[in-house]
Amino acid sequence: MKLEKVFEVKDRALYKIGGDAVNTDGMAKSVAWSQVEPEAEAYDEAFLAALREELKALEDAGKFVYIDALFDKEGDAASFTAAMKHCARRIKDCVSVAGFSIPQALAKDGFAEGSPAADYIAELSQKHGQYVFFCKDAPEGLVNLQ
Repeated sequence: MKLEKVFEVKDRALYKIGGDAVNTDGMAKSVAWSQVEPEAEAYDEAFLAALREELKALEDAGKFVYIDALFDKEGDAASFTAAMKHCARRIKDCVSVAGFSIPQALAKDGFAEGSPAADYIAELSQKHGQYVFFCKDAPEGLVNLQ
């Protein structure tokens, strides 16, 4: 199921497609890596099912969030990216999800091709072209979070 884009990024700010700027304050829905993958390569499907139900309720209410992906445990960027990609697959039909944040642990190395942040964006965008990405001190093309 491919969802239509609801948002776009202009000048590092979030906009409704063809519409006004969107205030991102209060849009974050924190999802920690340790919640998605409590043990290496063992995903918490019950947590992901509950997250999906919560996001579907927001959808019914006409509200939007971005997943504030928290890098909260020891591990490498590739493992974190795989966990968040798994999360994205489980919530793929939730129109209420505007996109995902990029944690500082990935963004600190920049956004050049092959960087952890660029790989994360590429992996999550593969089947989720509707997502926009949020980051503190974001480069052009991403939503800048203050």
